[in-house]
Amino acid sequence: MVVFSDLDATLLDAKTYSWESAGGAIEALRKREAALVMVTSKTLAEVRLLYEELGFEDPFVFENGGGIALLEETPLREYLLSWESKIAEFHSEGFIVLALGTKYEVLVKSLDEISSEVSTPLLGFSSMSNEEVIKATGLPAGQAAKARMRLFDEPFVIPEPSNSVEAEIRDAAIRRGLDVVRGGRFWHLIGHAGKGKAVFILMEAFRKRYGELVSIGLGDSPNDHSFLQVVDIPVVLGNPLTTESVFSRLKKIHRYDAPGPKGWNQAVLDVLAAL
Repeated sequence: MVVFSDLDATLLDAKTYSWESAGGAIEALRKREAALVMVTSKTLAEVRLLYEELGFEDPFVFENGGGIALLEETPLREYLLSWESKIAEFHSEGFIVLALGTKYEVLVKSLDEISSEVSTPLLGFSSMSNEEVIKATGLPAGQAAKARMRLFDEPFVIPEPSNSVEAEIRDAAIRRGLDVVRGGRFWHLIGHAGKGKAVFILMEAFRKRYGELVSIGLGDSPNDHSFLQVVDIPVVLGNPLTTESVFSRLKKIHRYDAPGPKGWNQAVLDVLAAL
């Protein structure tokens, strides 16, 4: 069994960033020797701390699918490194990183161009101070600094969002071979296929190594939709009206009104009991 999970407002509480309320389900996964794969918009530097805290040794997806990080000794290593010869690899934060996304400096420059093109001041992380990131996210100072250590994803704020402005921004991004996805707090400018492709790659690696398996996916935001399409059992936490139309297209969807780790805990325990 493999559990693919978003972090913010899913495994982690949206305000405290704690996963403690999901402790029961986490322990149940350990007893089953299930894999827990984090699929997040967070940076590699941010996820490393949580990775060590949780103690699972499975690969994970960071920056909305811009990269896959894996340990040198992971059983999936040979399957992941042989996926595509054109995928760049490098070492960072103690992990092998598969680079699926456009480089950060290209995204920063492109966001500035898009901002001018649509006549809307788009404030990206690259232009924000640590203090502004702390205020926008509620992260402690050390975590906020790590949130700005980006490789493949530029989060940004639209001052006065509307459907028309969002469409203009997305069209401008597409003309540059990029895309815009919406997370829980920010929009994200990316140059890759999102969380869905990264999860698909990992799913294939798990299957090649272990054979057929059951996959569960948990998320809460529109940018989770692409990877929830890939898994066997998609779970949406919380009840955000803004995402109703997005998730309504998912088949066999499981919904839990409780957001964050409380909903996560119940959802995972329910699925385990059903299996």
